[in-house]
Amino acid sequence: MIFALACLCVAGSSVAKPMKARMIQPLYALDEAGLDNTFEWTLKELDKCDASLDIVVLPEFSDVPGKTVAGGFFDKARKNGPVLLRKCAETARRCSTLVFCGAVDDSWEKPRNAIHVFGRDGSLIGKYYKQHVTAGEWQKTGVDNRYTREWQEPYYLDIEGVRYMFLICYDFYFYEKYADIARWKPDVIIGCSHQRSDPHHVLDLIDEFCAYHTGAYLVRASVSMGKKSEVGGCSSLAAPTGKLLGNLYSRVDHLDVTFDPSEKYLKPAGYGNPPAMHSDYIEIGRRPWLYRPGGSAIVAPLSEAPAKRTVTYSNNLAVLGAAIATGTQEIAFDVDAAADWEPFVRSIMQKFSCHAIMNIRLKGTWGTEAMKRLKDIVFIYDADKYVYYTPVED
Repeated sequence: MIFALACLCVAGSSVAKPMKARMIQPLYALDEAGLDNTFEWTLKELDKCDASLDIVVLPEFSDVPGKTVAGGFFDKARKNGPVLLRKCAETARRCSTLVFCGAVDDSWEKPRNAIHVFGRDGSLIGKYYKQHVTAGEWQKTGVDNRYTREWQEPYYLDIEGVRYMFLICYDFYFYEKYADIARWKPDVIIGCSHQRSDPHHVLDLIDEFCAYHTGAYLVRASVSMGKKSEVGGCSSLAAPTGKLLGNLYSRVDHLDVTFDPSEKYLKPAGYGNPPAMHSDYIEIGRRPWLYRPGGSAIVAPLSEAPAKRTVTYSNNLAVLGAAIATGTQEIAFDVDAAADWEPFVRSIMQKFSCHAIMNIRLKGTWGTEAMKRLKDIVFIYDADKYVYYTPVED
């Protein structure tokens, strides 16, 4: 199936050229026998690729495309992964195309969920690691999520004048990430997914929203839950206009779409301003202090914090600020029910919310209403996941 890009109200560039992308959508297997069949089907689909293609995208966990017996996930990944990645490299080299493959990266102390990027010569030129690892992945299968607990630079690849950025499955649901992606002015976002429960209209909405808000073409590959299924699947290509240029929905097949990454959608900016990319228009009026805490100073919440933490105890804001700046993981301070405590608590929350775990030491007698007010203030500053309360004797 081939879809051509329709005319858009866009600003074009003479540097880049139209590209042909192929998204491969296998059947998600519900048992181990089916998994092996799906894996072989995927390898045959790679054999069908030819030199007309510029981009080939496979789903997340293409090395384990279905359910496994208890504890068998990594056994299957270690068996299939090397075979799949060799085939991807061979395909890239044979077809002189870029291949993006979702698969386990077993080169770390703990395996990671990754997109492996192969250049036109078949060499491995990059890896993107999933930023939002689901609880099921790290709790049940042991996929590494430790690297996601600290700030890291946004990952991108510049290839032949085209900037690529990446999302893996659960990453798609964190829309606040889109604004940061847009700052880097990507041309193409590669999405590798295993999404199996959302209905088609929701997946369409997410894909369109992603492309529109980042100003990039989204090339996404996922898995079919059956030819008649109304959930999952939706391997597609979305344009910066927010329109889908092609979608497999639940078909077990591949989809080819031709698009020009240099064509950018410009929206009317209003009040006599020239047309602008959506992200630039929004950036002019952004007010981050009105929203949830974010950025490199934010630490992991209490549920993910190490059990043994460095702690600084003080009721002096300067001392607490210096401690946080020099790496303390937890601050502790007293709040006396008999005092005018609200301004003090607000000042701490305003300056240090989500920058460290907070132990609020409760002095005096705290009634139901006072305790509710304290917790409300913590919630207002979006720090409830970072705070715990300890009653103390006077």
